[in-house]
Amino acid sequence: MKRIALVVVIVASVFIAIPPVSAASCSTGGECVLGDVGPGGGRVIYVAASPRWWGTYIEARPITSGRGLPWSLRPTESIYTDSVAGTEKRQRIDARAVGMGAVNTAAIIAQNGEGRYAAAYVSNLTLGGKSDWYLPSKDELDFAYHRATIGQWPTLYRAAYWTSTENSASFAWYQMFQDSTQFTDENGVGRVNNIPVKSNKDRVRNAKHGTSGFPSLLYRLMPTRAFGAVSGVQPAVSNPTLTGNTCTEQGPCQIGDIGPAGGIVFYDGGPNQSWGRYLEASPSSSEAVGLSWKRLSVNDRQRRIYYDSPLATARLKRVASKLIGAGQLNTTRIIRTYGRGNYAARYAALLVVNGYDDWFLPSEDELEKMYTFMQTADTPLDPLKRSYYWSSSEYDYDNAWTVNFKDGQQFDRLKWTVPGPAIKAIRVRAIRAFG
Repeated sequence: MKRIALVVVIVASVFIAIPPVSAASCSTGGECVLGDVGPGGGRVIYVAASPRWWGTYIEARPITSGRGLPWSLRPTESIYTDSVAGTEKRQRIDARAVGMGAVNTAAIIAQNGEGRYAAAYVSNLTLGGKSDWYLPSKDELDFAYHRATIGQWPTLYRAAYWTSTENSASFAWYQMFQDSTQFTDENGVGRVNNIPVKSNKDRVRNAKHGTSGFPSLLYRLMPTRAFGAVSGVQPAVSNPTLTGNTCTEQGPCQIGDIGPAGGIVFYDGGPNQSWGRYLEASPSSSEAVGLSWKRLSVNDRQRRIYYDSPLATARLKRVASKLIGAGQLNTTRIIRTYGRGNYAARYAALLVVNGYDDWFLPSEDELEKMYTFMQTADTPLDPLKRSYYWSSSEYDYDNAWTVNFKDGQQFDRLKWTVPGPAIKAIRVRAIRAFG
């Protein structure tokens, strides 16, 4: 295979490596790969393994216009209502997924009608000759962030971008493109003049979070569109349940099955994954509480988990460490760096449950999938606590990613955090991959 060198440009004093675009005619309807220029002039941020009900590819195209628009003109009313199709809660959970951006955008516009707000603005755009742009879902915007970190958009602003995913009647998800954090500002997280915001849907700037140091800036927009071959119909509203079945190491398994090690199968990545196919959470009896993320005696600036290299910066490697399929490698790297001791990743790696010893600390995205399936059912499928859980994804030298199992928001926490007045404890639940 012919090797093509990366081109390095300097933008705002930051070195960004821009990967080469493939030679495929993606922009004219041919096969696409990640990073290609799509038919609408955006960059391809997602490629499905096979055609889905929404299409095969998703492209995103950041814009400089439309800054400072609110999410809704009816900021305390949900876009969902209970129906025979499912509850508001389940519809909001499903609205996070890849492929749901267009559905979400249509629901926002159906509620609000005409006016100046994010979803309507994007829906009315014509870019690259295409007029089917929409506001991305929570997961779609996260994939756009991943492309941004490797320089797909060298002029992309580091600010808050709206998603089309509602989290409650008064709050919607947005993403900070400074560090990838996805917030809703609920539960007192978002504050103005030290007073918690009562709704973020009507805000034109992100609330300033005291621990992040990021400024309050006008919300920005990332128009997104799906294209390519379509297959199937939109699935019914999800209803997480335990199947009562036990599946084998080779599968096939359904989400909700009891896995080979006695835990719950909470994710199916489909065939041909390098890490396996299924993810299984360890039983609740194996959960640990109060462990720090790191070995406390190690100086992380002297013994680093990630280093800059000719192929990728440490920052890019940290972003990749959040992805599904990264947890096992993350755990290995953490233990290789810290060695012996009683900390989260080593606890997970040393765990033996029902004869299985291949457990690891989940990546941030793997942990979020565990939350989405196991904790958001009307009756939680497992006694996971409404608390913070450690992921194996490093944020920076001093912090690592956690997921709050109270509402699914992701936060960076100091690696040496142990039970104290502010946070009672951060918990550890190991997972394994198989299939």
